[in-house]
Amino acid sequence: MATSPSLFGLPNELLAMIIDSDDLTVKDLANLRLSCKHTKHFASSALGKRIFVDFDVRYTREAFHWYTALLLSDLGGYVRSVSLISSGPRLQRSYPLRKYVKKKIGNEPTYSQLQHLTIQWSGGPVRSWERAVCAASHLKTLRLAIPDEIFMQLGVFRHTFDRNDELLGSIKSDSLSTVVLARLHVSASVLNQLLDLHKETLSTLEIRSCLLVDGNWLEMLEWIRLNLSHLQTLYLDVRHEAVKKKLSRYQQHTIGISYGSSYLESSPYATKTYEASLRLRFGKQKDIEDGLLAFLKAQERDQAQ
Repeated sequence: MATSPSLFGLPNELLAMIIDSDDLTVKDLANLRLSCKHTKHFASSALGKRIFVDFDVRYTREAFHWYTALLLSDLGGYVRSVSLISSGPRLQRSYPLRKYVKKKIGNEPTYSQLQHLTIQWSGGPVRSWERAVCAASHLKTLRLAIPDEIFMQLGVFRHTFDRNDELLGSIKSDSLSTVVLARLHVSASVLNQLLDLHKETLSTLEIRSCLLVDGNWLEMLEWIRLNLSHLQTLYLDVRHEAVKKKLSRYQQHTIGISYGSSYLESSPYATKTYEASLRLRFGKQKDIEDGLLAFLKAQERDQAQ
């Protein structure tokens, strides 16, 4: 009795042609992805070129087990874009998971092929994320963000600056072209160092609702105008600047009573935060140069008055 053709019985070369077809929809690819789990390596590799490119990894043990297994499989070499997403207080509570991530992240050789990396975390310990950023030596796009609801709860303490600064300082790629920072507390010197290090390759820069520590956004814009000659897209939506001030022992004791002992354990620094609203968007290099120059001159006139 004749039977209808089976996908599993097709030659690998034909499967590869099917998977590489431009006529396939996302739903078609999803169905083929399930089917090709049962086929040979060649077909899986052809599918991997199309499907295992961009995906999210939640901060759970199951997700990281799955992600590690994928990286170590034959399909791991096709992974190009990953989003590592933590979910609020879970990051603080799950020490065994942090220990597992510390062991796995950054130790896998397949991290080196990542070209696009998004990290969204709750503002807690970032050693695990540092390993991922450091290992991605061919990184082209980096997005770092803290969720809105977490950002509003973060205290402006020294350890918060240090964590973010360490993460930005761990970038080893020499081909970084896109940087997106959202809702971070970052030192002006570290941000300036990052931009200076990648000024020859950086084409897109987005800074959203970041708090600049010990720096001035207008001075940062002037530096960008003079130094980032390859920049094609610039977007800034910033609202805050902060200044750290060393406290005397008496002031430390007083603030400790007001804000709790955790503040003293973090750092003997006070932070004065004030509004510095600024929103700019430019889409071409010429627009960036002319637009920033006009904006900065307008600011000078306003201050002179």
